Amino acid sequence: MLYVEGCRGVRTPNLMNTSNVSAIIVVLLVFYVGIRYCIKILRKEISPRVATWLIFEIGVVMSLASYLAGHDHSLVKAALNAADSVQVTVILLTLLIEQRGRQIRFTRYELVSLWISGIAAAAWMITKTGWIGFVGFQSVMSIAYVPTIESLWRWKPEASPEPKEKWAINVFIASVGLVVDITGRHDFLAMVYPLRALILCVLVVVLINRWEQKSKANVGQIEIEPR
Repeated sequence: MLYVEGCRGVRTPNLMNTSNVSAIIVVLLVFYVGIRYCIKILRKEISPRVATWLIFEIGVVMSLASYLAGHDHSLVKAALNAADSVQVTVILLTLLIEQRGRQIRFTRYELVSLWISGIAAAAWMITKTGWIGFVGFQSVMSIAYVPTIESLWRWKPEASPEPKEKWAINVFIASVGLVVDITGRHDFLAMVYPLRALILCVLVVVLINRWEQKSKANVGQIEIEPR
């Protein structure tokens, strides 16, 4: 997911305590929503798109490789990277286990998203250029939402494929990252990370609300139909 990127860049000494507290809150929330998400998957209460989490995994690998290649190996950054990596990987593995050998079918948009993400990651790995890495990472993490957005847009008379709880907490986490950046170094480039996550998570929550409203309207229509 990497919506915690915005919390990773704060180095100002007088804000270090705020940064540490924010990091602890974010890590706890990441594990909480991750565990809840996996339980809902195994109970078949939700049906997330595998493509979204495959692309998130690409983003996790890019972020982890960038962190290990850098020189700023602070405890805060290590904790955030570890929490994010564990959450994404465990959710992806849970989805694959839930499939239980069934063939995974991708839509045309999902295949395009996977190809673009793979190309962006490959370009960064080959060139090792900073701006390509930044643009590539933002592209990967934005494209990851496409399969989920597509799934939520195509309403069906059934439960939402995504839980509102998780994405609402994601909105809160991204907001924390944005506030930390705004009140910290005023690094406008670093603000792109949580701002991008905030916008896309809000969009997902809006689509989940739309799904629920259409489902309620459908139930009401069925109830008033003459028998």
